[in-house]
Amino acid sequence: MRQPASVLALALLPLLLFGSTACQSAPEGAALAPAAAPAVPVDDGVPGGADEEAAAAPGALAGPAVKEAHVGDPVRVRGQQVGRHLQAVLTAYVDPAVSVDQTFAPAAGKRWVGAGMSFVNVGGSTYGALGSMWAYDSAGQRYPAVKTGGLTTGKPLVFDSLSVGDRAEGWVAFEIPENVRIVRLQYQDANTQANSGEGFWAV
Repeated sequence: MRQPASVLALALLPLLLFGSTACQSAPEGAALAPAAAPAVPVDDGVPGGADEEAAAAPGALAGPAVKEAHVGDPVRVRGQQVGRHLQAVLTAYVDPAVSVDQTFAPAAGKRWVGAGMSFVNVGGSTYGALGSMWAYDSAGQRYPAVKTGGLTTGKPLVFDSLSVGDRAEGWVAFEIPENVRIVRLQYQDANTQANSGEGFWAV
């Protein structure tokens, strides 16, 4: 039996509409739309927030923070080799420092500041010779230790090596311009781990 033309038209209408929709082209540029970007950590200002999590992630390039102590505080200085450890203490700080030997005196326009230091070998092997000490001013300029002879506050600090459990004590002096304020002292030697941030005291 022949179907009426109107019935055939109604039956074919959904197929025509579907085919027309499927053949429509995507809007220009839609194929080049980027994928959704990963969420960016946001610093919410609370401990353990995004910054700390990012710093703890593998491959994070965050450098060590300066571990700054004060007069009387012990600081553990770890050596590059296993078992080399010093416990260093800034026992006192004087400004100015004065030598008991009249052949030693600061240059014109300068003064000495003195640091009383104590070192104990708390590692498992002998520690080498004393390293370097530096005094830093508020602008970041550093000044090396200088020879002064004995100071009125005590004898100079010297040691060639420290056996396990041994202690070395004495004074270190730095020559500083008269108008400069020292804010930090540092101990470092060839045994200290590079960029460890250890061995600093605020004064």
